[in-house]
Amino acid sequence: MIVEVGCAKVDITPEMPVPLAGFAVRGNAPYEGIRSRIYLRAVYMRQPGEGGAVRTALLVSADLLWWGSDRVPGLLAKLKERWGLEKETVVLHGTHSHSGPQTGFGFHRLLGAADAGYVGYLEDKVMEAVEAAAANVEPVTIERGAGECRIGVQRRRYADGQAFGGEYPDGLMDPELSVIRFRTRAGTDKAIIVHYACHPVTAHQNYVSSEFTGTAAEEMERRLGDGALCLYLQGTCGDINIFKSSAPAALTDDYDQIRYFGMKFADAASAVLNSRMSGVKPVLLQGCSYSVPLPLKPLESKEELEAIAGKRQQPYDEWAVEMLSRGDTRATELVLEMNRLDIADGFAILTMNAEVVVEYGLYIKEISSGSVWPVPYSNGMIGYVPTREQIRCGGYEPLLSTYYFYMPGRFEESIEDTLRGKLDEIVGG
Repeated sequence: MIVEVGCAKVDITPEMPVPLAGFAVRGNAPYEGIRSRIYLRAVYMRQPGEGGAVRTALLVSADLLWWGSDRVPGLLAKLKERWGLEKETVVLHGTHSHSGPQTGFGFHRLLGAADAGYVGYLEDKVMEAVEAAAANVEPVTIERGAGECRIGVQRRRYADGQAFGGEYPDGLMDPELSVIRFRTRAGTDKAIIVHYACHPVTAHQNYVSSEFTGTAAEEMERRLGDGALCLYLQGTCGDINIFKSSAPAALTDDYDQIRYFGMKFADAASAVLNSRMSGVKPVLLQGCSYSVPLPLKPLESKEELEAIAGKRQQPYDEWAVEMLSRGDTRATELVLEMNRLDIADGFAILTMNAEVVVEYGLYIKEISSGSVWPVPYSNGMIGYVPTREQIRCGGYEPLLSTYYFYMPGRFEESIEDTLRGKLDEIVGG
C-alpha cells in the first residue's frame, strides 16, 4: 500500500486593512500594519487502490484563529464538487494565531468582525492551494518521531472554587512535540507536519503576524530547503499560553519574542528530525465523522436577556441582543464535531471544531498510546470545551468566553463524562 503526497503554500495576507481576530482589546478596529506575511499550507494525499479506485485526503493549516462554522459546509461542498474530497477526510485547520483576520460571521464583533471580501478571497485561496498541491503529488515514505518543547505554560490555577489567571510552570501542560515526515523516493523531504499545544498569543498589537507558529514553520522550510513544506497542527491548547516570561529579559518587543519562541520551536523540531525517526507504513486512507451533543445549562429567559441588554455592558449586552434575536430557536446543546483521519500505521488525526483544554488532549494520547493526534481548531468553531472542575470554578474558558462565542449558554458539568466516553469509543483500545 502506498500514499502519494502533494503540497502547496499560498499567501493569504489581507492587503486592505480589516479587523484581526482574537483580542477584544483591539476593539474591532482595522489592522494598523503588517509585521509578517501569513500563509495557508496544504498537504494533499492520494492513495491509488484496486480497480482504479482512488482515496484522497486534504490537510489545510492557515495562520488564522480558526475557520468559522458558518462557512465550512459551503467550502466542503466546493472541495467535494471539484476534487471528490469527502468531508471526513478534509481538515481545515487554524494554527490559532490571534494576529490574522476573522473567518466566520457567527461571533461577537469584539472577537474581530469578519470581512466578507477577505473571507471570499480566503476560500478562493483554499481552492488555489489544492489545485497546486494536486499537481505535484508523488509517492512518499512516512516517518514519525517526537521530542520535547517547553515554550508553553499552564495559564490557570484552581483553588477554593475559583479560577486564577497567570503563568503556572508547575501546572498541567503537554510538552510533547510530534513530527511526521514525508520523504520522496529520491530521499528528499517533501513535507513535515509538526504538532504541539500552545496558544499563539505572543503579540497583542493590532498588526498582522503569523505568530510563533508561522515563524517556526517558515524557519523549518528554510532549513529543509528544496521547496519542502512545514505544516503546523495545533494541539489542545485551550488553557496553555506561550511562556512569555521565559524569554530573555532583553527581548522587550513582542515581535522579537515571536522570533525567539519560533526559533526555539524550530530547534526542537529539528532535533526530532535529526534523531532516529521510525518508519511507518501507510494504511487505508480513510476518515470517519462523529457528532457529540454537549448539553448546556438552563438558558436565560427573555426577561433576563432584556435586563442584560439594558445594562449596556460589553460583551454581555450585545450577546443578549443576539440571543433575543434568535427567540425560541436558541439551542440547548452544542454539537462537537470530530473527524478521525487514519494515515499510517500508528498515526491518525482527530479533529475537533472547538477550543479544547489540555486535559482532553493528554487523555486522547493516553488511551491511543500516542497514535492519535488531537487537532482542535478544525472544521469550524463552537467555543471552549472545559473540564468539570473548570466549569465549577468559572473564569474565562467556561464562562466569560461564552459571550464572545455567542454560545446560547454555558456547558453542563456532565460534558466531561460524555466526551471522555466518546473518546474511549473513537480512539481507545
